[in-house]
Amino acid sequence: MMMLLENYDHGILIVQIFWGLWLLPFGFLVYKSGFLPRILGVLLMLGCFGYLISFFGNTMMPDYGETVIARFARMPAAFGEIGTCLWLLIRGIKNNSQILTVK
Repeated sequence: MMMLLENYDHGILIVQIFWGLWLLPFGFLVYKSGFLPRILGVLLMLGCFGYLISFFGNTMMPDYGETVIARFARMPAAFGEIGTCLWLLIRGIKNNSQILTVK
């Protein structure tokens, strides 16, 4: 059972790379689109680097989880992802007649 749990932890560690890397183009699109606030795009792009720092820290340092960097590395990603979800839930999409027009 412990072997399976350790393998699961290693799998999650590898998936963090992809969780982080997709935030860079997503954050760039949010920043350029103007559909969402630009600060969310900046936080998402910073979150990309936070996930990568977390991955490399966990890979190279045995006690990375106890460092100060570990606490703050993924905060921009969390604020950016949760902020994007809340923005879409609360504000929703703009009611633009050009978007809704079917030709």
